[in-house]
Amino acid sequence: MLSFRSALRLPFFVALVAVAACDADGPVGAADTVESPDAITPDAAEDTTAPAGFVASCTYENPFAGTPECREYAGTWDVATAEADCAEVFFGSPGTYTDGPCVMSNEIGRCTVGDLAESGYVIVSTGDGGACDSARLGCETFGGGTFAAGDACVTELACEAPLPATASTFVPPYLDCRAPLAGEAPGASDGQVCTMTMISASTEPGRYFPDYADCDVVRRQRPYYGAPPTVTPDPEDARLDDDAYMAELGWLTEQVRASACTCCHDGGAAPDGAAVWDIAAGPLWIDTVSDEALAMFVGLTDSRFFGYYAPGENNGFDRSATGLPTTDVARLEAFGRAELARRGLTEAEAAALPPFAPFFRELVEHEPEACPEGVGVDAEGRLTWSGASARYLSVLRAGSPSPGVQPNFDLPEGTLWAIAADPTEPSMTCGLAYGEVPSGAYQRFPVDGGAPEPLVSGTTYYLHAQRDLAFPVTRCLFVAP
Repeated sequence: MLSFRSALRLPFFVALVAVAACDADGPVGAADTVESPDAITPDAAEDTTAPAGFVASCTYENPFAGTPECREYAGTWDVATAEADCAEVFFGSPGTYTDGPCVMSNEIGRCTVGDLAESGYVIVSTGDGGACDSARLGCETFGGGTFAAGDACVTELACEAPLPATASTFVPPYLDCRAPLAGEAPGASDGQVCTMTMISASTEPGRYFPDYADCDVVRRQRPYYGAPPTVTPDPEDARLDDDAYMAELGWLTEQVRASACTCCHDGGAAPDGAAVWDIAAGPLWIDTVSDEALAMFVGLTDSRFFGYYAPGENNGFDRSATGLPTTDVARLEAFGRAELARRGLTEAEAAALPPFAPFFRELVEHEPEACPEGVGVDAEGRLTWSGASARYLSVLRAGSPSPGVQPNFDLPEGTLWAIAADPTEPSMTCGLAYGEVPSGAYQRFPVDGGAPEPLVSGTTYYLHAQRDLAFPVTRCLFVAP
């Protein structure tokens, strides 16, 4: 059985653009554009030279991208450690271990993680050329690795070419108001139960989120992949007879059930089963939660940049200080810290665990540089960016924070103008005039729909274009002509 510390082993860099738009069938820009997994297989006949310190490789399918992937071991790895890693390579699922290097068809790039002279390794990604920028983003932002493009890599798509909406295009949050289920008390909004349909949202206390919001939409807003927990609660555990402990765990269960977490972490609701931890795993489901996730629950590691609502907009639930939305921050902190102590971790040790998806923080803290020639606003006030057509487009004052994720980091202070493509419409193309809202798009700021503040000639501004939410393709400073 895996330890709590190793139970959550999500290699974030392989999530690709699932952060921007997730779906059980894969993210936009990856599974929607690549060949089927059966069409992309290791090519054992192709010769290659093993890197120095090579030990072995592990081939598996990246479920987010829907394509094969290969991990190549080097340095201090040996057969035993490489086989053990391959046995739980992705969400605890096994890959196929091979003596020899990774040899893959349709290679779009290699991500080097860590020091190859020690315990580092290389991830070989496959797909078509359009998925290359996704692989680079995943490698360098999620995994902290270094990406080297392969021969099949296409680093940029034309911004003049609209991309159609897909089944995994990000759907912005919206308020869903429904009559309470039969036998339940009237809701707090004129008898109705009103719930934001968003991964960071919660329904009313004591209710079950999937009954009052669309989990299919929520699973498009962040990565989802069914993976059974690697820890099975002990049916003979003495805590089951501890009334005080079970009462607190019962309260925590109710808090989770009211949150959008259930869309991915309730084996009874998620279409492909729970993702790593599961509140349906029995009375002691908390044992399926890794140390890293528990530290995030309690707020010892920072997940604020994942986005959160003020309690008054979220049925009284707050997650600005804790990773899990709660109506009682102090009570959640007390339970979680006691649980960490029971597992033998000090608060300092828990706080030193890897934070949840630092990618979200890096989005906000990104500091743009000068735009390359031809990117920005021309003399006629028309916008040009690079990388791909955009679903989200913003112009901000220089020095503003970079846009992050919804609901509270996407329109930072300093935003002058922001528009977005409707999630059912194609993306927006270069050539838009500043202040122009094209057909199939809507204005996000100014929120009253009025004209944005005019650009002043000679003043520097920040152009921010995203292929989809949280997937930037252009972030640079231009000088208004």
